[in-house]
Amino acid sequence: MKLYGTTTSPFVRRVRIVAAELGVAVDRIDTATEAGQAALREISPIRKVPVAVLDGATIFDSREIIAALIAKHGWGPLARPADPIADANLVNACDAALDSVIQLFYLRRDGVAIEGNVFEQRQLDRVDAIFGWLGTRVVCELGLAAISTVCALDWMAFRKAYPIERAGTLVALREAFAGRASFADTAPRA
Repeated sequence: MKLYGTTTSPFVRRVRIVAAELGVAVDRIDTATEAGQAALREISPIRKVPVAVLDGATIFDSREIIAALIAKHGWGPLARPADPIADANLVNACDAALDSVIQLFYLRRDGVAIEGNVFEQRQLDRVDAIFGWLGTRVVCELGLAAISTVCALDWMAFRKAYPIERAGTLVALREAFAGRASFADTAPRA
């Protein structure tokens, strides 16, 4: 599989973890470089990572890339969800928390003064509510919800974009997977 993305993206990382767990080789195209960005623009009109080329098909979204990997290689060591709809809701909620924190991160990085304003507080309240909800539902097993949650928390900690201690019980989930090779080998790096 050819995978376009960065070493820091939590969305790219979840694909890399699943690929590692399923034993799928990844030819990574680093989109943090000018050449990588040019290659991404050639293959994807949405200019968002990850993008994968798998068996000649170009796939634009981490969830769809993972679905294609599982369809081709099976679940392997990954926990198959007992309730696929409930599991998808967990991943979607995690993605919503990431969306809020990513918006705040880029606004701050671009010099927009958001500290203490209503938008920032609304986003932080949303993330707190999502993590509170996820904390009562995500279990400590190698499933897509746990992988997505750990990738989100690791990115937030790496970027110092959200104080992850506010994620409550999910911090223990993060710690439980920290030593697993697929997680350790893909941890966000500058």
